[in-house]
Amino acid sequence: MSLKTRFPAEIPEATRELVEPLLAEDSVYRLIAQEVEQMVGDEAFEDMYAEEGRPAVNAVVLALITLFQFLEKLPDRAAASMAVMRLDWKYALRQEMSWSGFHYSDLCNFRKRLLAYGREGVVFESILAYLRERGYVKAGGKQRTDSTHIVGQVMELSRLELVWETIRVTLNALISTDAPWVLKWLPSSFVELNSVRRSDYRLKDAEVAPALQKAGEEGQWLVSQVMTTGSQALQALPELALLRRVLEEHFAPNEAGQLQTRPAGQVTGDVISSPHEVQARYGNKGSHEWIGYKLHVTETIDEDLGARFITDMTLTPAFIQDNTPLLDIQQHLVERGLPPAQQYVDQGYMSGANLAASLAGSIDLRGFIRDGNVTKPKGFRLPDFTIDVANRQATCPAGKEAIGWSAVDPKIRNNVAFLVSFGKQCQDCPFFGPNLCTDKKAGRTIAISRQHDLITARRAESKTEAFHQEMHQRAAIEGTLSELVRAHAARRARYRGLPKNQLQAAFTAAATNLKRLARTLYNNAERLTHSLFKSATLSLFPAARVFQQNLVRLRKPCVMTNPGCAGKS
Repeated sequence: MSLKTRFPAEIPEATRELVEPLLAEDSVYRLIAQEVEQMVGDEAFEDMYAEEGRPAVNAVVLALITLFQFLEKLPDRAAASMAVMRLDWKYALRQEMSWSGFHYSDLCNFRKRLLAYGREGVVFESILAYLRERGYVKAGGKQRTDSTHIVGQVMELSRLELVWETIRVTLNALISTDAPWVLKWLPSSFVELNSVRRSDYRLKDAEVAPALQKAGEEGQWLVSQVMTTGSQALQALPELALLRRVLEEHFAPNEAGQLQTRPAGQVTGDVISSPHEVQARYGNKGSHEWIGYKLHVTETIDEDLGARFITDMTLTPAFIQDNTPLLDIQQHLVERGLPPAQQYVDQGYMSGANLAASLAGSIDLRGFIRDGNVTKPKGFRLPDFTIDVANRQATCPAGKEAIGWSAVDPKIRNNVAFLVSFGKQCQDCPFFGPNLCTDKKAGRTIAISRQHDLITARRAESKTEAFHQEMHQRAAIEGTLSELVRAHAARRARYRGLPKNQLQAAFTAAATNLKRLARTLYNNAERLTHSLFKSATLSLFPAARVFQQNLVRLRKPCVMTNPGCAGKS
């Protein structure tokens, strides 16, 4: 398809006369109609279309309507209908009142095209460049980052249901690819049993483990049948590879070579949760659990401008810890020409490695650092020890000196420099015991980070009142997360797969930024109008200035004698 239809250069006169008087001054659709060619133009999409071919619906029109979807939480069918029926949409799209729109499937095809060319963030990047050129976002300022959970388009499955469903998905793929092979090599009872969804809801607890073991053996048998008698096309099916991975994650061969179910505690981390959404992962934060993704949001902190704009939206699988994508987020900001001088983050993003890497990139990473995890009620954390790395000396809270410092190979543990041991002297310590410092006969061992000095300095700084006051700036991003969830339906994934949901995040951020820009421009215009009117009034009517001065003078005694009167007229 070709991009021969260009976006209109101006708003049709009939559309302008009818709609413009009806739009609110702070309407985001008014802003888009007036500035769209400065934000995103046809040239941003030209390389995604052929030079010749059937003319496609204009890409800017589709991009804007996709943006409107995330502004108003609309599905494709409703958005295609709104594009025809809504006056403010036609005004923003610069279309005639008689414009009949397009088929709703064009929106889905447009998103597929963006993903195929790796351009899912093109609209967000273009709008961010527009904001940067006009000084609304800039390099060297303050920014803050936090994360929230995204629930995937999946149903929670037990381990048994996951294996059953993966076998069913694989069997359906085999039937679709080569039905004669299925009829020849797979028993009809096996096909009949595994062609429908199954649930373990009615199984007793004692029946689940044997059923899981049997399901694993059936899955392993199916894989073996395909690999020994199936064609190369069947052996290359992604569904078969998915089944093999699920079996590897939940089962392991024993010494006799037989398949054995892994304990539940061993099935963690990067583990598939559903065969229908292979990139969604189990995640937990405190007591909250979900299957899906984690969204990392970065926005500006500009006290003078009074507006905040999102500068990055990074999506990761749910099991990824917050400190892992931080350097990638900073790299995104550098590539956009928006590296912050200070970046305020939650303590989940803080680590010695991130502190050092941020400083190397001229970014001051601001946040509290965890004191370390202690599972014992009366145990000691690392900050409780007195440590002198330069002289290789360490003293525990009980006054015992460390007896050994062992250097750690960075290839083994790249974030640990030394392992410090206190030896068997711990057995004579009053804090030796099951619920105390340690109960190991070899004594307590502590790990010293390679960035120990940086971490120690930040811990000391974080105890000051000034640092606590400064970190209040970070907490305000919770309002942005709430806005994304409540106003733009960011809590639930609209699509399946990480790239598609990254597209959702990018368009959500673009919609939020435009909405905030429209509000900021309106508020600034209101303040300017009020300031000019006030100045003109005081200059034209001197009595007004005298009245204002007398009013201030009359208020002062009231405030001094009765503080409760402050602010009353």
